[in-house]
Amino acid sequence: MNFIKEFKIMKKALLILTIAILTSCAGAYKQASYVSNQSYIGMTIQEFKSVAGKKASLEAMESGYTVYRINDYDAWTGARIDTKFYYFDSNGKLVKIDGGEFKQKRYQIEFINN
Repeated sequence: MNFIKEFKIMKKALLILTIAILTSCAGAYKQASYVSNQSYIGMTIQEFKSVAGKKASLEAMESGYTVYRINDYDAWTGARIDTKFYYFDSNGKLVKIDGGEFKQKRYQIEFINN
């Protein structure tokens, strides 16, 4: 009888431990996508920080703009799988969200020999 009681207790403890491990490993995985879904153009830096929490790191602060970065990590390997940049203007309003692609303007120059 004592063995059955101990087995039930051990079974419950193992179940709780398994649930805790499985939920904690993937707990931070959706953080970057959650921040992207909650962000909108025109939001203030304070609103952004309240949504992003400690996941947002200050990437650049120069006259005229501020940039924050959020990295997204794989739940199992811990490898960085995505990066989002959040650009704020000098008034502290969100103006752009991207993956860090810098698209340069293309100019076509035509040389005319006279």
